[in-house]
Amino acid sequence: MITLKEIKYFVAVSEELNFRKAAKKLNISQPPLSKQIKILEEKLNLRLFERSKRGVKITLAGNDFLKNCYDIKFKINNSIESAKKIDKGELGNLKIGFSTLASFFILPKTISNFLRIYPNVELQLKEMRTEKIITDLKEKKIDIGFAGKKVVDRDIKSLSLFSEDIVLALNKKNKLKNKKKISIKDIKNEKFILFPKSKGSLGIYDKIIEFCKKANFKPTVIQEAYEIEVILGLVSGGLGVALIPENSGLIKLNNVIIKKFSEKSPTSEIYLIMRNFDLNPLTNNFYNLSK
Repeated sequence: MITLKEIKYFVAVSEELNFRKAAKKLNISQPPLSKQIKILEEKLNLRLFERSKRGVKITLAGNDFLKNCYDIKFKINNSIESAKKIDKGELGNLKIGFSTLASFFILPKTISNFLRIYPNVELQLKEMRTEKIITDLKEKKIDIGFAGKKVVDRDIKSLSLFSEDIVLALNKKNKLKNKKKISIKDIKNEKFILFPKSKGSLGIYDKIIEFCKKANFKPTVIQEAYEIEVILGLVSGGLGVALIPENSGLIKLNNVIIKKFSEKSPTSEIYLIMRNFDLNPLTNNFYNLSK
C-alpha cells in the first residue's frame, strides 16, 4: 500500500530531479529519501527514475505516475479544505421550511444576509404550514424553520425575527372604504375570512378572536384559508373582510384596500426555529447570524 509520505517524497524528487535538493526541500537527510523512493519503486514494480553520474531523470512511467500524484494531492488538499469549511459551518446543505407569511419580507432578507457571509452553502427551501415545519424539524427532515406562530415545544428553540401589525383588508365596495379611522368595533357585523386555528401554538386566529372579544363581539367566520392569496381573493370577490399581517397587503388585488386600526392591533410574528442541541455548525451559524 502506497503512503501519502511516499507520494510527497516522489513529487519532491520529480520536481527537483536532484535527491540532495529534494531532501533539503523536505527537511530530511538524503539517505532516508533515497530509501523511500526505492521502496516505492519496489511496491509499484516500476522504475520511476533513471539515476546516473549526470543526474536524475524521470522515466516515462514515472512521469505518468507523477500526473496522478498531482491529482491525488489536489483531491486530498481539496478534501481537507472542504472538511475544514464543513466543520466551521461554511459549506454544506441546509434544508429550510418556511410559512407563507415569512416569504413576504423576513425570509428573503435573512437568506440574503446569510449567503453574503456563507456563499458556498446550498439552501433548499420548501413552503409549508407551521405544524408541518415543527413535525419535519423534529423528524430531521429539515434543519431550520420560519414559523408564522410562536412554538412551545421542549425539543425546539425559537427566536423572534420579525413583528408586524395586523391590518384590515376589505373590498372597495364596502361602506367603510372612505372612513379614515377604522375601529375593530366598526366591523363587528361583517363576515370574516380568517386563517385557521393552529394546533399547539398561538396563531393569528387566536389573536384576532381575542381582539374582537375585547370589543365585545364574536366574529362571524364564514371561511378559513391557509394561503394569504386565497384570503385576499375572497375579500376581492366581496365575500367578507380579513385581518392580515401588514406586509401581506403587498399582494395587490384590484378590489382590495388595506386599512390600519385606530386601536392598538394584535401583531403577527415570524419565529426562527431549530432543534435543541443540534450540533451541526451550519445550522447554528444560520440561527446565530439571525439574532
